[in-house]
Amino acid sequence: MVKLRAGGHTVLITGGGSGIGLALARRLVQGGNVVLACGRDQGRLDAARAGCPGLLTLRADIATAQGRAALVETVTREFPVLDILVNNAGLLHLNDLRGATLADELEAEFATNLMAPVALANLLLPTLLRQPEAAIVNVTTGYVFLPSARCATYSATKAGLHAMTRALRFELRNTGVRVVEVMPPAVDTAMARHNEGRKLSPDKIADSIVRALHNDRDEVVIGLSRVAQLLARLAPATGFAIMNRGEARQAR
Repeated sequence: MVKLRAGGHTVLITGGGSGIGLALARRLVQGGNVVLACGRDQGRLDAARAGCPGLLTLRADIATAQGRAALVETVTREFPVLDILVNNAGLLHLNDLRGATLADELEAEFATNLMAPVALANLLLPTLLRQPEAAIVNVTTGYVFLPSARCATYSATKAGLHAMTRALRFELRNTGVRVVEVMPPAVDTAMARHNEGRKLSPDKIADSIVRALHNDRDEVVIGLSRVAQLLARLAPATGFAIMNRGEARQAR
């Protein structure tokens, strides 16, 4: 197991202009790392850079093959010592599986939540493998254990990324590249504004990611996601009912 040193890394964070990505960027910049945050919203990136001296930003649309190719070309040219990739960007729609717009939501969420992180890991792996120590961090969710019917496509894409993360970790087991998965519960960000329950701060999730990189934890299950993991293992039907009891009440 490779325990990464505390500083001196070059890090790419997708979705780094807000939420968990920005909180993590701040931590890593303060820890003496070179951090490049990318995202689609230039205004958010500008605000992030203004609030975090030393942060580097780049506008990129990782939901398209062209956007990913352009990002990888820039990173490999300007940051050839990149050694940490954080796949944090995510997209969540509240949806109804009977809805007419589901196809559009599926395409958008699969492109951002599943295709993008898998493709970026694949495209940047040659660069990561050249470094003495490196890591790929995939941010998923507690929904990988118990899906939410209210955000079914988000749950499905993150479950797919969970499976791909485990497979990639196995494939890279004899290399210097660690593959870390972080499974937070609801986090106090714009993406979770629909969630009325208790939410953790992005800073708490960022702290957990940093601790995982500096220690030997490759699966980081945080807060209520631990409860979901336990219920999925011991009482999956009960756990699913608890996860979706709000939707069941609305249907009556």
